[in-house]
Amino acid sequence: WNTDPPLFGVGSFLVPGQGNYNLPSKVLFPRRVGDIVAAVKFAKNYTLEISVKNSGHSFTGASTKENTLHINMNRYQPYAPTGVQECSTSTTGTVINTDNLSNQPCILAAARGKSGVFRVSGGENFDEAYNAVQIYNRLQSSYRFHLVG
Repeated sequence: WNTDPPLFGVGSFLVPGQGNYNLPSKVLFPRRVGDIVAAVKFAKNYTLEISVKNSGHSFTGASTKENTLHINMNRYQPYAPTGVQECSTSTTGTVINTDNLSNQPCILAAARGKSGVFRVSGGENFDEAYNAVQIYNRLQSSYRFHLVG
């Protein structure tokens, strides 16, 4: 590639490997929690810094950092399509059982006076979350839940 002449009259063409792009040296696309645990252990063993990106971007470049193990969450297991969980109000004041934490989100919701919880994974964006709640609400007799982003 000849990068000296302007491309389409708008400036020079940038080629990876030339210049400072502040890019990570390794990228991982985890699909489940165990992948992330292994990545953190790997980074610790090799004294690598970690950078994390969800699904969007950052104008300041906060989601990438040069020479890091980059964990890109956009392929992580999604929860939003089935993430709405209505909670019984009978969980108010319930003690959390550390042997079975499955009711912990509803206990927290009840303590805050809320009737449900919504589970979203680290790789999902607000559009996916909003759509999941909207679909859930359409299946109900009235709109039960809303998200505030």
